[in-house]
Amino acid sequence: MTANYKTFGNGLQLSTVSVEDSGDSRESGPETVAILRSGEYRESGRETVAILGSGDYSRSLAGRLVRSGFPVVVGSRDPDRNRRFFTQGAEVTTRREALSRARLVFLAVHRENYADLQPDREVMAGKILIDVSNNTELQEGESNAEYLAGMFPASTVVKGFNVVSAWALSSGLLGGSKEIFVCSDDDKARKTVMQLAQDLGFAPVDYGSLRAAREIEAIPLRLLPSWHLALKMFLGVFVLFLLYCLYRIVIFRAIKGTLTNQASHIPVSVVNMAFAGTAITLLCLVYVPGVFAAFVQLYNGTKYRRFPDWLDRWMLVRKQLGLLTLLASIVHAFLSFMIWSPSYYSRLFEQTITPDGVVHYGRIRWSGETFLLFGALSLFLMAVLGVSSIPSVTNAMNWREFNFVQSKLGWVVLLFAVVHNLVYGVEVFALPALFSSYTLALFQLTLVLPAILILLKVVTLLPCVGSRVDRIRRGWERNKPANVTAVMSDEPQEETSLMSA
Repeated sequence: MTANYKTFGNGLQLSTVSVEDSGDSRESGPETVAILRSGEYRESGRETVAILGSGDYSRSLAGRLVRSGFPVVVGSRDPDRNRRFFTQGAEVTTRREALSRARLVFLAVHRENYADLQPDREVMAGKILIDVSNNTELQEGESNAEYLAGMFPASTVVKGFNVVSAWALSSGLLGGSKEIFVCSDDDKARKTVMQLAQDLGFAPVDYGSLRAAREIEAIPLRLLPSWHLALKMFLGVFVLFLLYCLYRIVIFRAIKGTLTNQASHIPVSVVNMAFAGTAITLLCLVYVPGVFAAFVQLYNGTKYRRFPDWLDRWMLVRKQLGLLTLLASIVHAFLSFMIWSPSYYSRLFEQTITPDGVVHYGRIRWSGETFLLFGALSLFLMAVLGVSSIPSVTNAMNWREFNFVQSKLGWVVLLFAVVHNLVYGVEVFALPALFSSYTLALFQLTLVLPAILILLKVVTLLPCVGSRVDRIRRGWERNKPANVTAVMSDEPQEETSLMSA
């Protein structure tokens, strides 16, 4: 049996267990043909599996088991009526009959129907009950599996298979995650169910004791749990920029009466400005926590002290923030393409004024071409960052390559985005008309955070600071005794990077 460890978002290190054949496989022969009433194996060599329930999940699970070579017996309250709904090869009978013919029993029933199983509790004794139930909403306290274990103390309850839908079982596991989270207080029963999951084509993950069923049952009910903070930050930044643009372009001008009908430009022009500000700000928010982490480690003099909770949570959502940055950039580029004309970007085009005062627009000026160049480069490189975050692509990269793309290339994207923004307004940066609404122009406002971030990054790259940060990340501690430091310096240290997204 081999175990591959993986770390999940909740910080737990769990093992994906692969149970290999132990070498005592049964040879084909008369001795391996089991008696259906009392034996556990048939000619296929697979253990008979019972399923209690006749709903959609039960039918899909029975089909999957049959296709994997398992003898299946289904226990139903009305076997004659439900027999026609099951795949060929799955035997449908009464609950008591099904329980008497299998050691592994799937309970494909809801929690409120557990009480209907009480008349069969004697025949359920000694069985491994696999609870696949889910709740309709998040609950605190006792899980369904723990409740079931309390009702049938003579049986062994294992929680598992609840994160797989009936559609995934019937579709042949095409797409989606193949991980099955398994927990039980009985180690042998847990490993048995994990072996069953592996035989069905899944990747079993050992979650430990039955108390972990509370966490497992909550997984299907959570909507994008790792995206909550990132989405809140994205929406907050976008709404702030949208309100800011509405004030400058629509509300203030309407109050002053300087220009009319500016509200007609809200759907595309104003929203495009908000997405532009959101894109470059979110890109900064991807790299701000890495810089903050460097200064926190400098202050603490060690890398072994935990970051503040707010910083730790922020660092965990940098990937999601980066993908949302890519989304905002794509929307900004598309909306800009829709309104690309001298009417909206007049200073980026060559202008010729006739004697009678009519303005004729010609080709794009150097500022316009530079503006487009760095905008296109930023979008292209940001797409590279997004593609590199895809798990299949990430797994094909070593740590040095991943760190280069997500960290080094990410800072290049930020610099290109700053140039893109700066060129747009460099010729009118100090024009008094820009401050008529007592606020900064949007391109000026969106340069503030990148300028601060780049300045802080430059500070961390100074030899006197950067060398100290590198030593800390290699395990050096400011308050460690000298003899301990000498011993630690001889040990190989794992390279880490807090700057990568």
